[in-house]
Amino acid sequence: MTAPVFLTGATGFLGMEVLVRLLEKGDRDVVALVRGADRAAAEERLEGTLAKLWRDPSPYRDRVRAVPGDLTAPGLGLDEADRARVASECGAVLHCAASISFDLPLEEARQINVEGTREVIALAREAKANGGLERFLHVSTAFVAGEHPGTFGESDLAVGQTFRNTYEQTKSESEHLVAEAEDLAPVVARPSIVMGESDSGWTPAFNVLYWPLRAFSRGLFDRVPALAHGRVDVVPVDYVADGIVHLLDRDETGVFNLVAGRGAPTVDDLLDMGHKRFGRDRPELVDVGEPTALADGAVYVPYFDMELEFDDSRARSVLGPAGITCPRLEDYFSRLIDYAEKARWGKIAITREEAREQAVGAPA
Repeated sequence: MTAPVFLTGATGFLGMEVLVRLLEKGDRDVVALVRGADRAAAEERLEGTLAKLWRDPSPYRDRVRAVPGDLTAPGLGLDEADRARVASECGAVLHCAASISFDLPLEEARQINVEGTREVIALAREAKANGGLERFLHVSTAFVAGEHPGTFGESDLAVGQTFRNTYEQTKSESEHLVAEAEDLAPVVARPSIVMGESDSGWTPAFNVLYWPLRAFSRGLFDRVPALAHGRVDVVPVDYVADGIVHLLDRDETGVFNLVAGRGAPTVDDLLDMGHKRFGRDRPELVDVGEPTALADGAVYVPYFDMELEFDDSRARSVLGPAGITCPRLEDYFSRLIDYAEKARWGKIAITREEAREQAVGAPA
């Protein structure tokens, strides 16, 4: 067995997908940092996460354990014994946890995304000092690009960009911290907009692009503030999680944009998909400053007028030979919507296992 992975964010959407792959792969145990007042509370929260993945998680239960902590607390809130055990046993640190809220006050977002990353780096350095750390992988976001126009590559970080929200800004600041931790030979994975699984549509999180898609399906708007040619870079969570787990096992360092890149649809493409699926008229595209019925989703509006394309050359060169490629949204769009409608856009709980079983043999 390979040394265990210390995983943050295991109870979040992407973290769950990474966790399920690590457990099903079977060559690593997982130590998950889980927010909780004590060990019993952390284990109970982890149990709830596993119940979203499998009907019966018992075959995997003894290979993952929760340690109670808090990303915003000094020392990650770990007690002395837990911290010493993690630092001595874990061969990899995989930092998935973050606040993905777009509208948190800046200092609150910094406490989670920046200071939390600083604390994870400190723990990784302890593990390295103990001689056991082999890999440090940090999950960032492609939107550290902010409002940069044109192409944003894997070697780009500070390019004079401004940011749409505190999420982008603090993820950029945290990535700067990781870049400075050269002693850890870090790997940085930058996903774009993460959607459900491409083969089953499964997701427990109906946010970002799901909100306007649901509104479109219900005919709630006839005008959209967007650029017809603007790119909407969307990736299925399986591509991102497969990429992260693959990078965890390779002798690679540096940044990987886990994005659709040149294959990303335009706003116009996305409206066509919605028109065909929902049978609704295409809304009129208007300038971003104009008032529309999308006011309730104002935090998402800036992602529909981007003149930005991500370069993912390194990611494709490393992941492609392993058969890990990003499918085009048009090839799995119907599966995303099938699942969303079956789950009533998050009102009905369906395990990942059940969603995958139901999707077998279903049309694309």
